[in-house]
Amino acid sequence: MMKTKAPKAPKIAGLDHLYIPTRDFEKAWAFWGEAAGGQVQATWGESGHQAGLVSLGGINVVVAQENETLEDPELGYRVQYGRPILHFATPNVDRLYRDLADRGVPVLRGPMTTHWGKRALTVRAGELVIAFVEVKPKKTKGRKR
Repeated sequence: MMKTKAPKAPKIAGLDHLYIPTRDFEKAWAFWGEAAGGQVQATWGESGHQAGLVSLGGINVVVAQENETLEDPELGYRVQYGRPILHFATPNVDRLYRDLADRGVPVLRGPMTTHWGKRALTVRAGELVIAFVEVKPKKTKGRKR
């Protein structure tokens, strides 16, 4: 019997950040940025669409005030309060898109440049929406071992 080579798994480097849409930014931010002990990295926006980034236990968490009745036109999913979106890092979003599409994964939005300047794509994984963000590996100085 001839062995067939299993297809190479898509390259997913790990969790980039957790995105949490909320109707009440102040209450959500009070938890993530204060009560939970998150280290505040940045805040932005204005009343009605505030957002912020905290680092907590090595995980980046983005909290953003959103309108639940709208579909995110950029990344192609319906905003639902209480349903976070996992954003995974990948070194090449175009290659990952081809790999996932070849495997029949339902793609919501193919590779695109987001409003925050990163290349990304979104897919449906059962009930979850998963986003993949292109993050180039950091170059390290020194010699290879």
